Amino acid sequence: MAKRIKIITVCGCGLGSSLLAKDLIEKIVKEFGLRPYIEASDAGSAKGYESDIIVTTTILKPRVGEIEGTPVIAVDSFIDEDELRKVLKPCLEEFKKEHNIE
Repeated sequence: MAKRIKIITVCGCGLGSSLLAKDLIEKIVKEFGLRPYIEASDAGSAKGYESDIIVTTTILKPRVGEIEGTPVIAVDSFIDEDELRKVLKPCLEEFKKEHNIE
């Protein structure tokens, strides 16, 4: 069975918009033929998670900061499915390539 891709969704408290984003991101990840494991987090705790990708908003990205070896991508809106798909696509394709997933 293929390796799961672990994604952390980050909002201010880890309870609102990051949970909304979780469902949309799961749908998008599955469209790319990957098995998602997605957790919601607040901005302060995000660095404590081991993950393949972190998704947050453009407003919170400075609080999340850079994480060595983990792409931190930002969107204007967690409910804009097209925007999420656009920013996730390069990371998902890279993950597939790195793990030899067709």
